[in-house]
Amino acid sequence: MTVALLPPVTGSSVSLDIEALTTGPRFVRTRGMSRWHRPRSGTRHAPDRVVYGCWCGYGVGGSERAGAFLAVDEPPAGELVCGTCEGRAAGAGQDDSPTGRPLLFEPRHVAPPKNCPASRSSLYEELPGGRVGRCLACGDLQPLRAMGGPYNSRYAIVQHRTGAALVAPCPFHRWRYLTVRTGRVVCDCGREPTP
Repeated sequence: MTVALLPPVTGSSVSLDIEALTTGPRFVRTRGMSRWHRPRSGTRHAPDRVVYGCWCGYGVGGSERAGAFLAVDEPPAGELVCGTCEGRAAGAGQDDSPTGRPLLFEPRHVAPPKNCPASRSSLYEELPGGRVGRCLACGDLQPLRAMGGPYNSRYAIVQHRTGAALVAPCPFHRWRYLTVRTGRVVCDCGREPTP
């Protein structure tokens, strides 16, 4: 049984040959770990090297062929499971609640941001008259204003709520580093957005 994984969101640069995984095993651990963990996100670094980020913060990975880590659908009877991983995975909807009570965990950076990531930036198309612009990230029409004060002055689109036509996020940086390339809004890392 596989489970759906969240995007491996990071603020760091990520090589273009690294792939974000969308599904993974239900439980993982290395041979030296004292308990089983639940994977939150995953990346493939080479043909046989996989790394899973767990809900509690640990990382589990290595060569799949060399057996650097273990992956199972259900841990063997009597073996410990990380409580932090179990609770967060259930609260985020990755699996059923182990307690039978309704749980909720809302990871950051998965849902679109409340305010458009292009707010207060030059990511706009100026419309005739110079006072209104079309946001290149979400498509909404918003006022343009001078901002930044005397030492960082610029003309930019005002802060606004995220519109319905927000661009697809980067699998690693989400909407953090948007830029314009060849007339399209993309992540600065150069990776194509995920649908």
